[in-house]
Amino acid sequence: MLKFGIIGFGFMGQTHAKTIETLDYAELLAVCDTNALQFKEASDPILTFLKADELLAVPEINTVIIAVPNHLHLEMVKKAAEAGKDIICEKPAAMNAAEFSEMMQITQAANVRFTIHHQRRWDKDFCIAKEIYQSQTLGRIFTVKNSLYGFNGNMHDWHIYPEFGGGMLYDWGVHLIDQMLTMLSPSRLTSVYADVQNVINKNVDDYFSIMLRFDNGVTG
Repeated sequence: MLKFGIIGFGFMGQTHAKTIETLDYAELLAVCDTNALQFKEASDPILTFLKADELLAVPEINTVIIAVPNHLHLEMVKKAAEAGKDIICEKPAAMNAAEFSEMMQITQAANVRFTIHHQRRWDKDFCIAKEIYQSQTLGRIFTVKNSLYGFNGNMHDWHIYPEFGGGMLYDWGVHLIDQMLTMLSPSRLTSVYADVQNVINKNVDDYFSIMLRFDNGVTG
């Protein structure tokens, strides 16, 4: 039985909580947020904490979901690993490659399981496209396009702050790139070109066009 604690009980934390309620192999024991008003969305008898350290001290919790703003992921992964909890971290896992490398070292040293919440790998439309591509039903494929238009382009809440890891590339780009890499696996990237712009948001990107070339000749 997975016994969950959720660190960060905003929109995504609450979404995770609702999902856990539908699973017969999982139970939500506690949630944590610095804003106590978020707890009105928590179901009884779930424990509520204002500090992550207090949630991580609950011995019955064996798995932690980290759903705080991006710039806090590394700190929370460290704390959860030190507490001996398995970890599911929201994407993007880290603010940069160096942070992610540190996360890997920390979780491996603590011998805890560590994964990223890439739920878009199971979107129905994507799974159909992936099956068609990998079955070669269409014959030889030269180009794969993965796109999202107009969904929440006006960044909101902490997503408007670059120092928090805001912007559309970190928000939705992570999903689209992950889907592309998953679909074309085991082919490897040979080059990346990116055009990233601030259109209606002053401090963070809200538009990107990325070209990926793979060693099997496909352009994404």
